[in-house]
Amino acid sequence: MRDRLGDDRGSVLALVPAAMLVLLVLAAIAVDTTTEYLARRELAAAADAAANDAATFGLDEARFRDTGEFVLDPGRAEEAVRRALAARSSAVIDRAAIAVDSDAEAGTVTVTLRSSAHLVFAPALPGAPHDVDVVARATADVYVGD
Repeated sequence: MRDRLGDDRGSVLALVPAAMLVLLVLAAIAVDTTTEYLARRELAAAADAAANDAATFGLDEARFRDTGEFVLDPGRAEEAVRRALAARSSAVIDRAAIAVDSDAEAGTVTVTLRSSAHLVFAPALPGAPHDVDVVARATADVYVGD
């Protein structure tokens, strides 16, 4: 019995570096995935806030005073989006391409933001992307209550 145990000495020593390498790769994947997820959430929150601001600030005041109806002014809506995004400034938001679509008569504003999230560990691998594209879209509707 004692001879059999003596033959297995040191076999775990060969497995520990392989196990550590697997754990390191899994941790790198987790960090890069989390980086992408957080960038996507940050962009979605910014798009939501910008669309809401555009729906409220984008009021065509002259038409509202003349007719009493709430109609969006596309120029004011876009200005509101740019101001809202400037207030939430971050690396992901500052790189974002902004598209604002407003339907003045229907009272809807759609904000689409396209940006990129820089990955942390993927650039260390040959051929792996250095960043990943993230997109967020938000729509706000004008609602005039009683």
